[in-house]
Amino acid sequence: MKILHRSSTCIPQALLCALLLAAPGITSGEIVREGDRSPTPSLISERNQPITLVGERQTLITFIFTRCAAMEFCPRMAKQFEDVQEAIQEKGYTGLRLLSISLDPEFDRPELLKEYAKAVGADPATWNFATADTATIDSLTRDFRVHRNKDGGILNHTLCTALISPDGTIKRIWRGNAWTTEEVLEAVGIE
Repeated sequence: MKILHRSSTCIPQALLCALLLAAPGITSGEIVREGDRSPTPSLISERNQPITLVGERQTLITFIFTRCAAMEFCPRMAKQFEDVQEAIQEKGYTGLRLLSISLDPEFDRPELLKEYAKAVGADPATWNFATADTATIDSLTRDFRVHRNKDGGILNHTLCTALISPDGTIKRIWRGNAWTTEEVLEAVGIE
């Protein structure tokens, strides 16, 4: 099965934000900030099992979709998560879970997310993928201020990565794609 399709692209993040914020009818949910409690949606993992944002470990989340072909968006987030996974595994650190949440729940079903996880080198002991019904994803993206807009067959979106502590507190939020593995390790408390 082909995972990336040419028909799906992302437009530059700043332009998309400006367009979405200026559009009539755009509403915001309870936008979360650092120090707030994380939302607790019901998600389904790539293994077709229930999964949550809050767990026994710290959780680093980001938003992606499997058909995204814009190299500075989902493929870059996958590479950055792969780098974090590699860094924590090299250090023998098991207190961080990575979770990539699909922005395209109609297409990204668990079996496809499982295939995508293998394609990007995700170790399921460290890095999981999740989807949910459209209403849940809509609410979650509003909460984390991830703007997404389907224009025909193209899903345009912004980027957000967040670190959530085991007690559900949002420790750190990164907008865009400029965060580094070192910043994540520092926020997690790994030297």
